[in-house]
Amino acid sequence: MQVETLSGQAQKNGKDPPRSLQAVTQKPARSMQKVSSAEIERLKAQANAARGADRIPEAIELYKRLAKVSPRNAEAWWYLGTLYYDSNQYGPGAQSFQKFVALDPRNSEGWAMLGLCEYLMKQFASSIEHLTKGRRLGLAGNPDLARVVRYHQAVLLNLGKQFEAAQDLLIGFAVEHRESSSVVDAMGMATLRISEPLDSIRGEQLEMVKQFGKAAFLAGERKMAESRQLYDQLITRYAGQPNVSYAYGVSLLLAREPQEAVTYFKKELERDPKHGPALVQVALQAISSGNFEPALPYASKAVETDPGNFTAHYSLGRIYLELNQGLRAVKTLETAAQIAPDSPRCAIRAGTRLHPSEKTCRCSPGQG
Repeated sequence: MQVETLSGQAQKNGKDPPRSLQAVTQKPARSMQKVSSAEIERLKAQANAARGADRIPEAIELYKRLAKVSPRNAEAWWYLGTLYYDSNQYGPGAQSFQKFVALDPRNSEGWAMLGLCEYLMKQFASSIEHLTKGRRLGLAGNPDLARVVRYHQAVLLNLGKQFEAAQDLLIGFAVEHRESSSVVDAMGMATLRISEPLDSIRGEQLEMVKQFGKAAFLAGERKMAESRQLYDQLITRYAGQPNVSYAYGVSLLLAREPQEAVTYFKKELERDPKHGPALVQVALQAISSGNFEPALPYASKAVETDPGNFTAHYSLGRIYLELNQGLRAVKTLETAAQIAPDSPRCAIRAGTRLHPSEKTCRCSPGQG
């Protein structure tokens, strides 16, 4: 199913108010009491009739009048927002949904629609904040909208270079066997760690994105043989291109071939010695094999290359622990905890200290 189709369904579904809407539709503010409740009901009926007959401009004007005389009428703001959204008027749509969520801050669909408007206005920072909030509040009652939100979140995460987080969202489409060109393209961008907008990709690079997206999607569907066959073709066809060896190495990890995966992570490092994710992966695989001394230079360089990378600091801290370099371990793991304070992977907390005479650390990280 195409994401574009899902988006259209979400817009259609968005014309119906969320279940909680009636609970937050309130009486007019005192300053508006001059308008009778009968007049408000008359405006509401006219607006609903125009909307039901697809007389969109008329419906918008009527809902605007209703919202003006009854500004705490959440239903008016909801319908106004969805009508603007359907009409590709995303600025007024966003303003309407802002009014709506101010009246009903626990309404997940309101936050989701606000985030979608902001996405289409290229207000990406606020968009991902509001899309995330909508998903956290729960969109189970509107699965079409939930999928649209999940897709757009993933695109924004790609733009923000949070490729693993984007893949975590996109893999759900593969698990559900909901393949679309848009999802496959986004998955290809995440797999190849490309943060540019998709519409800036052309020619052979675009074909490469599509092919790697397809290979990753097949893996998500647990069609491992087909995925491996395609990956094997791609590593030959696109050898030497940025992130190709890394992507192939990750696919080998998923196939439980860690030693072969390390070979390709090192090939990526031959192309780019400062490739942070490849450095981290080599270090992690060495750690998992108990080879802490060989892991040390890779983890150290990963921290140097990407000082804000939690996994790099965490890996280096673990290595220091195993090598009985307690003071360095505490310092490094404290930094990791500062980067990701809620991560269960690191039991070190800021404030932990060792006496200089201690050669080993009494603290140990959680299971990683």
